[in-house]
Amino acid sequence: MNLPIHPKTKLLLALSPLFSSAAFAEADLFTPGFSGAFSVNVGTGSNQSQSNTHDDNAVTDDLNNSGEEISQGSPFILGRLQYSFGDTVVFVGNSEDQIAEAQFQGELGVLHRFNDNLSLTAALFGNVPSIDEVWQDPYLTNSERRTTEQTVAGARFALGVNAPLPITLKYAYAYSEVDREDIGVSQDLTEQESQLLARESDYHRFGAEVALPLNQSIVVAPALYYTLRDALGDAKSFDQISAQISLALSHQKHSWVTTFRGSSASFDAENPVFKQKQDYDSTGIFSVYSFSEPFAWRNSQIHLMAGYQSTDSDITFYDSESTFFSTGFSYRF
Repeated sequence: MNLPIHPKTKLLLALSPLFSSAAFAEADLFTPGFSGAFSVNVGTGSNQSQSNTHDDNAVTDDLNNSGEEISQGSPFILGRLQYSFGDTVVFVGNSEDQIAEAQFQGELGVLHRFNDNLSLTAALFGNVPSIDEVWQDPYLTNSERRTTEQTVAGARFALGVNAPLPITLKYAYAYSEVDREDIGVSQDLTEQESQLLARESDYHRFGAEVALPLNQSIVVAPALYYTLRDALGDAKSFDQISAQISLALSHQKHSWVTTFRGSSASFDAENPVFKQKQDYDSTGIFSVYSFSEPFAWRNSQIHLMAGYQSTDSDITFYDSESTFFSTGFSYRF
Protein backbone atom coordinates (compact mmCIF):
# COMPACT_ATOMS: atom_id res chain seq x y z
CA MET A 1 0.00 0.00 0.00
CA ASN A 2 3.07 2.29 0.10
CA LEU A 3 2.45 3.21 3.70
CA PRO A 4 5.34 4.75 5.62
CA ILE A 5 7.58 1.74 6.35
CA HIS A 6 9.73 1.24 9.42
CA PRO A 7 13.27 0.58 8.12
CA LYS A 8 13.61 -2.60 10.19
CA THR A 9 11.01 -4.21 7.94
CA LYS A 10 12.87 -3.44 4.70
CA LEU A 11 14.56 -6.83 4.73
CA LEU A 12 11.18 -8.52 4.41
CA LEU A 13 10.91 -7.24 0.85
CA ALA A 14 12.89 -10.25 -0.31
CA LEU A 15 10.44 -12.77 1.08
CA SER A 16 7.69 -12.31 -1.49
CA PRO A 17 8.97 -14.99 -3.87
CA LEU A 18 9.94 -17.17 -0.93
CA PHE A 19 6.45 -17.30 0.47
CA SER A 20 4.66 -17.48 -2.86
CA SER A 21 6.72 -20.12 -4.64
CA ALA A 22 8.12 -22.13 -1.79
CA ALA A 23 7.01 -22.01 1.81
CA PHE A 24 3.33 -21.35 1.14
CA ALA A 25 3.10 -23.22 -2.15
CA GLU A 26 1.52 -26.64 -2.04
CA ALA A 27 0.67 -29.29 -4.62
CA ASP A 28 -3.00 -28.71 -3.83
CA LEU A 29 -3.83 -25.82 -1.54
CA PHE A 30 -7.45 -26.96 -1.34
CA THR A 31 -6.75 -30.43 0.08
CA PRO A 32 -8.98 -30.59 3.22
CA GLY A 33 -7.20 -30.16 6.54
CA PHE A 34 -4.50 -28.09 8.20
CA SER A 35 -1.33 -26.93 6.47
CA GLY A 36 1.17 -24.15 6.90
CA ALA A 37 4.75 -22.96 6.76
CA PHE A 38 7.39 -21.12 8.72
CA SER A 39 10.59 -19.41 7.69
CA VAL A 40 13.66 -18.64 9.85
CA ASN A 41 15.99 -15.99 8.42
CA VAL A 42 19.01 -13.85 9.20
CA GLY A 43 19.44 -10.59 7.33
CA THR A 44 21.71 -7.59 7.16
CA GLY A 45 21.26 -4.31 5.34
CA SER A 46 21.80 -0.58 5.22
CA ASN A 47 19.24 2.21 5.00
CA GLN A 48 19.63 5.95 4.51
CA SER A 49 16.37 7.82 5.10
CA GLN A 50 15.07 10.59 7.32
CA SER A 51 12.14 8.30 8.16
CA ASN A 52 14.50 5.80 9.81
CA THR A 53 13.72 6.01 13.54
CA HIS A 54 16.98 4.41 14.66
CA ASP A 55 18.64 6.22 17.58
CA ASP A 56 21.66 7.10 15.43
CA ASN A 57 19.34 9.05 13.12
CA ALA A 58 17.51 10.94 15.86
CA VAL A 59 19.39 14.22 15.33
CA THR A 60 19.68 15.97 11.97
CA ASP A 61 21.69 19.15 11.51
CA ASP A 62 19.49 20.55 8.76
CA LEU A 63 16.67 19.65 6.37
CA ASN A 64 18.87 19.48 3.26
CA ASN A 65 20.06 15.89 3.70
CA SER A 66 18.48 12.42 3.61
CA GLY A 67 19.65 11.28 7.05
CA GLU A 68 22.36 8.98 8.38
CA GLU A 69 23.20 5.67 6.76
CA ILE A 70 22.25 2.96 9.26
CA SER A 71 23.47 -0.64 8.99
CA GLN A 72 21.67 -3.37 10.90
CA GLY A 73 21.47 -7.13 11.10
CA SER A 74 18.83 -9.26 12.77
CA PRO A 75 17.04 -12.63 12.68
CA PHE A 76 13.33 -12.81 11.88
CA ILE A 77 10.69 -15.53 11.75
CA LEU A 78 7.57 -15.53 9.60
CA GLY A 79 4.81 -18.08 9.30
CA ARG A 80 1.31 -18.96 8.23
CA LEU A 81 -1.34 -21.50 9.28
CA GLN A 82 -4.35 -22.40 7.14
CA TYR A 83 -7.27 -24.81 7.11
CA SER A 84 -9.01 -26.01 3.97
CA PHE A 85 -12.64 -27.05 3.84
CA GLY A 86 -12.25 -28.10 0.22
CA ASP A 87 -13.02 -25.11 -2.00
CA THR A 88 -12.59 -22.64 0.89
CA VAL A 89 -9.37 -21.94 2.81
CA VAL A 90 -9.14 -19.89 6.01
CA PHE A 91 -5.67 -18.58 6.89
CA VAL A 92 -3.85 -16.54 9.52
CA GLY A 93 -0.31 -15.15 9.52
CA ASN A 94 1.93 -13.56 6.92
CA SER A 95 0.99 -13.47 3.23
CA GLU A 96 2.81 -12.77 0.00
CA ASP A 97 0.85 -9.58 -0.76
CA GLN A 98 1.89 -7.88 2.47
CA ILE A 99 5.49 -9.07 2.52
CA ALA A 100 5.92 -7.93 -1.07
CA GLU A 101 5.22 -4.39 0.18
CA ALA A 102 7.68 -4.84 3.09
CA GLN A 103 4.84 -4.57 5.57
CA PHE A 104 5.36 -6.90 8.54
CA GLN A 105 1.66 -7.30 9.20
CA GLY A 106 -0.39 -10.33 10.08
CA GLU A 107 -3.53 -11.23 8.15
CA LEU A 108 -6.76 -13.07 8.81
CA GLY A 109 -8.39 -14.07 5.56
CA VAL A 110 -10.29 -16.49 3.38
CA LEU A 111 -9.64 -17.87 -0.10
CA HIS A 112 -12.54 -19.37 -2.07
CA ARG A 113 -12.32 -21.30 -5.35
CA PHE A 114 -15.44 -20.94 -7.47
CA ASN A 115 -14.10 -23.25 -10.17
CA ASP A 116 -10.78 -24.18 -11.76
CA ASN A 117 -10.51 -20.76 -13.43
CA LEU A 118 -11.85 -18.36 -10.80
CA SER A 119 -10.90 -17.66 -7.15
CA LEU A 120 -11.31 -14.80 -4.66
CA THR A 121 -9.16 -13.85 -1.67
CA ALA A 122 -10.31 -11.44 1.07
CA ALA A 123 -8.22 -10.55 4.11
CA LEU A 124 -7.98 -8.12 7.03
CA PHE A 125 -4.58 -6.85 8.14
CA GLY A 126 -3.05 -4.61 10.76
CA ASN A 127 0.40 -3.67 11.96
CA VAL A 128 2.18 -5.16 14.95
CA PRO A 129 2.28 -2.78 17.97
CA SER A 130 5.66 -1.06 18.51
CA ILE A 131 6.91 -2.16 15.06
CA ASP A 132 5.78 0.84 12.99
CA GLU A 133 7.15 4.09 14.38
CA VAL A 134 7.54 7.57 12.90
CA TRP A 135 9.01 10.82 14.18
CA GLN A 136 6.57 13.06 16.05
CA ASP A 137 8.15 15.98 14.21
CA PRO A 138 10.61 14.86 11.50
CA TYR A 139 11.54 18.50 10.79
CA LEU A 140 13.10 19.14 14.20
CA THR A 141 16.81 20.02 13.79
CA ASN A 142 19.79 20.05 16.17
CA SER A 143 17.75 18.26 18.85
CA GLU A 144 16.81 14.63 19.41
CA ARG A 145 13.62 13.71 17.60
CA ARG A 146 11.07 11.61 19.47
CA THR A 147 9.12 8.70 18.04
CA THR A 148 5.42 7.92 18.10
CA GLU A 149 3.50 4.84 17.00
CA GLN A 150 1.71 4.59 13.70
CA THR A 151 -1.47 2.50 13.54
CA VAL A 152 -2.29 0.76 10.26
CA ALA A 153 -5.35 -1.36 9.45
CA GLY A 154 -7.09 -2.37 6.27
CA ALA A 155 -8.47 -5.01 3.95
CA ARG A 156 -7.48 -6.44 0.58
CA PHE A 157 -9.17 -8.42 -2.17
CA ALA A 158 -7.68 -10.43 -5.04
CA LEU A 159 -9.62 -11.97 -7.92
CA GLY A 160 -7.71 -14.70 -9.72
CA VAL A 161 -8.69 -15.62 -13.28
CA ASN A 162 -6.80 -18.51 -14.88
CA ALA A 163 -8.12 -18.44 -18.46
CA PRO A 164 -6.72 -17.88 -21.00
CA LEU A 165 -3.73 -16.63 -18.93
CA PRO A 166 -3.34 -16.41 -15.13
CA ILE A 167 -4.44 -12.85 -14.29
CA THR A 168 -4.93 -11.39 -10.80
CA LEU A 169 -6.96 -8.23 -10.21
CA LYS A 170 -6.34 -6.59 -6.84
CA TYR A 171 -7.83 -3.89 -4.63
CA ALA A 172 -6.67 -2.89 -1.15
CA TYR A 173 -7.76 -0.26 1.36
CA ALA A 174 -5.76 0.87 4.38
CA TYR A 175 -6.14 3.48 7.09
CA SER A 176 -3.09 5.02 8.75
CA GLU A 177 -3.01 7.20 11.86
CA VAL A 178 -0.14 8.71 13.86
CA ASP A 179 -0.65 8.62 17.62
CA ARG A 180 0.99 11.98 18.33
CA GLU A 181 0.95 14.31 15.35
CA ASP A 182 3.49 17.11 15.90
CA ILE A 183 4.82 17.35 12.36
CA GLY A 184 6.02 20.86 11.57
CA VAL A 185 5.69 22.14 15.15
CA SER A 186 9.37 23.12 15.14
CA GLN A 187 8.86 25.29 12.06
CA ASP A 188 7.38 28.77 11.84
CA LEU A 189 4.14 27.71 10.16
CA THR A 190 0.67 29.17 10.14
CA GLU A 191 -2.24 26.97 11.27
CA GLN A 192 -3.29 26.54 7.63
CA GLU A 193 0.22 25.46 6.62
CA SER A 194 0.39 22.98 9.51
CA GLN A 195 -2.87 21.39 8.37
CA LEU A 196 -1.28 20.67 4.97
CA LEU A 197 1.12 18.26 6.69
CA ALA A 198 -1.43 16.12 8.61
CA ARG A 199 -0.50 12.44 8.04
CA GLU A 200 -3.77 10.64 8.88
CA SER A 201 -4.62 8.92 5.60
CA ASP A 202 -6.83 6.61 3.59
CA TYR A 203 -5.06 4.52 0.95
CA HIS A 204 -6.62 2.88 -2.10
CA ARG A 205 -4.63 0.59 -4.33
CA PHE A 206 -5.65 -1.07 -7.60
CA GLY A 207 -3.49 -3.59 -9.43
CA ALA A 208 -3.34 -6.14 -12.22
CA GLU A 209 -0.79 -8.93 -12.58
CA VAL A 210 -0.39 -11.50 -15.35
CA ALA A 211 1.85 -14.58 -15.61
CA LEU A 212 3.30 -15.40 -19.03
CA PRO A 213 4.89 -18.88 -19.14
CA LEU A 214 7.53 -19.03 -21.88
CA ASN A 215 8.10 -22.74 -21.26
CA GLN A 216 7.98 -25.19 -18.35
CA SER A 217 11.00 -23.55 -16.69
CA ILE A 218 10.62 -19.80 -17.41
CA VAL A 219 7.81 -17.43 -16.43
CA VAL A 220 7.64 -13.66 -17.03
CA ALA A 221 5.15 -11.76 -14.86
CA PRO A 222 4.45 -8.04 -15.53
CA ALA A 223 2.24 -6.00 -13.18
CA LEU A 224 0.80 -2.49 -12.99
CA TYR A 225 -0.51 -0.66 -9.90
CA TYR A 226 -2.24 2.62 -9.12
CA THR A 227 -2.18 3.97 -5.55
CA LEU A 228 -4.13 6.91 -4.15
CA ARG A 229 -3.24 8.39 -0.76
CA ASP A 230 -6.00 10.65 0.56
CA ALA A 231 -4.41 12.37 3.57
CA LEU A 232 -5.88 15.04 5.85
CA GLY A 233 -3.03 17.22 4.64
CA ASP A 234 -2.94 17.91 0.90
CA ALA A 235 0.88 18.08 1.00
CA LYS A 236 0.86 14.40 2.00
CA SER A 237 -1.75 13.26 -0.55
CA PHE A 238 -0.53 11.71 -3.79
CA ASP A 239 -1.27 9.60 -6.87
CA GLN A 240 1.26 6.90 -7.71
CA ILE A 241 1.77 4.68 -10.73
CA SER A 242 3.96 1.59 -10.27
CA ALA A 243 5.14 -1.05 -12.72
CA GLN A 244 7.14 -4.19 -12.18
CA ILE A 245 8.29 -7.25 -14.07
CA SER A 246 9.42 -10.54 -12.57
CA LEU A 247 11.46 -13.30 -14.18
CA ALA A 248 11.25 -16.77 -12.63
CA LEU A 249 13.51 -19.68 -13.61
CA SER A 250 13.41 -23.23 -12.27
CA HIS A 251 15.43 -26.36 -12.95
CA GLN A 252 15.19 -29.50 -10.85
CA LYS A 253 15.88 -28.39 -7.23
CA HIS A 254 17.01 -24.89 -8.19
CA SER A 255 14.84 -21.78 -8.60
CA TRP A 256 15.61 -18.11 -9.12
CA VAL A 257 13.28 -15.11 -9.12
CA THR A 258 14.25 -11.51 -9.87
CA THR A 259 11.85 -8.56 -9.82
CA PHE A 260 12.47 -5.07 -11.20
CA ARG A 261 10.23 -2.23 -9.96
CA GLY A 262 9.67 1.39 -10.80
CA SER A 263 7.17 3.95 -9.55
CA SER A 264 6.37 7.65 -9.82
CA ALA A 265 4.29 9.73 -7.39
CA SER A 266 2.69 13.16 -7.83
CA PHE A 267 1.59 15.08 -4.72
CA ASP A 268 -1.45 17.34 -4.48
CA ALA A 269 0.14 20.40 -2.84
CA GLU A 270 3.44 22.00 -1.90
CA ASN A 271 5.09 21.07 1.38
CA PRO A 272 5.04 24.40 3.28
CA VAL A 273 8.39 23.67 4.94
CA PHE A 274 10.21 23.28 1.61
CA LYS A 275 7.93 25.39 -0.61
CA GLN A 276 7.67 22.64 -3.24
CA LYS A 277 5.93 19.32 -3.83
CA GLN A 278 7.34 16.03 -2.59
CA ASP A 279 7.07 14.28 -6.00
CA TYR A 280 9.39 11.31 -6.37
CA ASP A 281 10.57 8.46 -8.60
CA SER A 282 11.56 5.12 -7.12
CA THR A 283 13.41 2.10 -8.55
CA GLY A 284 14.26 -1.24 -7.04
CA ILE A 285 15.39 -4.78 -7.68
CA PHE A 286 15.27 -7.88 -5.53
CA SER A 287 16.32 -11.43 -6.21
CA VAL A 288 16.12 -14.79 -4.46
CA TYR A 289 17.79 -18.11 -5.14
CA SER A 290 16.26 -21.25 -3.58
CA PHE A 291 17.46 -24.82 -3.28
CA SER A 292 14.82 -27.44 -2.46
CA GLU A 293 15.18 -30.35 -0.06
CA PRO A 294 18.77 -29.79 1.10
CA PHE A 295 20.31 -32.87 2.72
CA ALA A 296 17.21 -34.75 1.46
CA TRP A 297 14.96 -32.93 3.96
CA ARG A 298 11.48 -33.11 2.45
CA ASN A 299 9.29 -29.97 2.19
CA SER A 300 12.21 -27.68 3.02
CA GLN A 301 14.27 -25.03 1.22
CA ILE A 302 17.28 -22.83 1.82
CA HIS A 303 17.42 -19.31 0.34
CA LEU A 304 19.82 -16.54 -0.57
CA MET A 305 18.19 -13.13 -1.07
CA ALA A 306 19.37 -9.63 -1.95
CA GLY A 307 17.84 -6.33 -2.97
CA TYR A 308 18.26 -2.62 -3.58
CA GLN A 309 15.82 0.29 -3.58
CA SER A 310 16.31 4.00 -4.25
CA THR A 311 13.87 6.93 -4.05
CA ASP A 312 14.70 10.25 -5.71
CA SER A 313 12.41 13.02 -4.47
CA ASP A 314 12.18 16.62 -5.62
CA ILE A 315 12.86 17.38 -1.94
CA THR A 316 16.28 16.07 -0.83
CA PHE A 317 14.97 15.44 2.69
CA TYR A 318 12.81 12.62 1.28
CA ASP A 319 15.52 10.87 -0.77
CA SER A 320 16.26 7.35 0.43
CA GLU A 321 18.40 4.34 -0.41
CA SER A 322 18.47 0.82 1.02
CA THR A 323 20.23 -2.49 0.38
CA PHE A 324 19.90 -5.89 2.02
CA PHE A 325 21.16 -9.45 2.00
CA SER A 326 19.68 -12.40 3.86
CA THR A 327 19.69 -16.15 4.04
CA GLY A 328 17.13 -18.47 5.52
CA PHE A 329 15.48 -21.84 5.85
CA SER A 330 11.80 -22.63 5.30
CA TYR A 331 9.63 -25.67 5.99
CA ARG A 332 6.07 -26.39 5.00
CA PHE A 333 3.67 -28.98 6.35
